[in-house]
Amino acid sequence: GIKQKKEKKMRLTKFTVLLLLLSVISFNTLEAQVKTTSKNWKSPTFTIDVAPSFVLPIQESRGNNIGEFFSFKNYGTKVGFGAMFNFKFGLGREGQYRPYITLGYSQMQGKDNNTAYIGNNIINTRYPFYGDSIPTPGAGSSEIILRIPHIGVGFEYAVTKADKKKRMWYPFFGVEFLASVITGIYRQTSNNAPAANTPGVETGYTIKSDLRVGVGAGLGAAFRFGKSFGLSVGGKYKLFNLIGKKSDVLNEVNKMNLLDKSAPDLNSNLSKDRNMGSLEFYIGLTIFMGKTKK
Repeated sequence: GIKQKKEKKMRLTKFTVLLLLLSVISFNTLEAQVKTTSKNWKSPTFTIDVAPSFVLPIQESRGNNIGEFFSFKNYGTKVGFGAMFNFKFGLGREGQYRPYITLGYSQMQGKDNNTAYIGNNIINTRYPFYGDSIPTPGAGSSEIILRIPHIGVGFEYAVTKADKKKRMWYPFFGVEFLASVITGIYRQTSNNAPAANTPGVETGYTIKSDLRVGVGAGLGAAFRFGKSFGLSVGGKYKLFNLIGKKSDVLNEVNKMNLLDKSAPDLNSNLSKDRNMGSLEFYIGLTIFMGKTKK
């Protein structure tokens, strides 16, 4: 009887040890699963944004018609699109201070299905024209496109404590300095141009590229759908030609300068600076890399 009691006690001890061992293994497995699926992610050390944007021309970028480009009131554009790439560095305890590098492209354009604004279909004299002269319009159609690739540096503050428990989203705001190469094209089809200047055929006129320095400011929010990815939405104001405005004379066939600096001595219609601004609204992919130490 004593022997049987000892064997039973040993079986109970082995069973208890096995049960404890299984409990420890199960607990560790569960804990690992919780850590894997938890949405309590730490702030990223690096963030990459890739996003297309809708561009709304404002200030002197925007006009009622393309004719206002030739009378030097504005650039005659009404709508546009663009894209941006941002690489952000998370500094601070929670990565809330974020200097960043930005690459972007903005395009603004306008269209007129009734008018060709260079009636004789050619510019082969001094531009801008002398005195108060501007091109004489005629029947036809026309389109103007401004293309603005840009590179810049900025600083952003992310409100990482907006979602204290899970960090599934956070708002941010910031400012940036931009260097832009502004260029473009005006093209038209004139219905009544002289025969020598190909009536009824589309003609292109180059807006020569020039470098400008500007600024931007924006705000938005990032949403995390996983540890390493999510999306960002937001809006930015950009002024592309804050510094470097210039107006000078050009003597090349069917080519024009930006003429964004007041220069009434060149043409009386150039009576004020033309600021090239835009509002840009975006939504795109965000990639989160690394994590801050807390």
